[in-house]
Amino acid sequence: LTPPEQVFLSQLSTPIIQIYFILQLGYFKARHRFFRFTLEEVKADLHYIQARYFVDLLIEPTLVPSTTHERQQDIILNLTGYRRCGDAERDQLRHKARQLARIDSQPIYILRELFAYLTHHSWIAPGYSWFQDMIGEVLVNEQERLIAIIIQQLTDEERDALKILLTNQNGLYEITQLKHEPRSFANRELAREIQRGQQMKPLYKIARRLLPQLNISNESIKYYASLIHYYTVYQMSQRDFSLISVYLL
Repeated sequence: LTPPEQVFLSQLSTPIIQIYFILQLGYFKARHRFFRFTLEEVKADLHYIQARYFVDLLIEPTLVPSTTHERQQDIILNLTGYRRCGDAERDQLRHKARQLARIDSQPIYILRELFAYLTHHSWIAPGYSWFQDMIGEVLVNEQERLIAIIIQQLTDEERDALKILLTNQNGLYEITQLKHEPRSFANRELAREIQRGQQMKPLYKIARRLLPQLNISNESIKYYASLIHYYTVYQMSQRDFSLISVYLL
């Protein structure tokens, strides 16, 4: 306990209230979150604190009033310099998530960066369900932004050229052929690879023109490209082609 924490502890009326304060403070320092618990549920921690600070007292777990629980939380926030996330803070988190979605659209990346942002600002994290809903909404909005750019910038001829990648010619989809590496360095394989490169050159020019307009990072480009390996051709054919165009490009 720091000196300010010891001062507040000495002002509490009973040992059981003091123990509850130490527990709340310890859990908050460990996780930067508050938890609802009874002393009966945390007997091992209760016995440890009793042995360290109240060795001469016989203490039985009792219910602590909810007003005590809440008052101690306010004191802990004051002692540690943290504050709860209100509407203004949540709006800032949502804005930060929109920026992060352009860097990397993987939900786990956005979540980790937001927790780092919370720690930097000394804010208590909202519940996980709030993050789940908010990040899902941000990613949908980011997809809609990309779709709008593709619809505006992609010509009908370019759209048709991309659709060829999802057609089945000679028993093998074009996109499947593009995924595969040459089987060897034999002349026939290299000639086939050169021919495929010539076929892809017009699509490469489309990608060079459009990708900068999407205003996303190289990591996001890699992530969207990786989804081509995740979805089957049939699954891609069932989705919005403007979004699939992003993956293909």
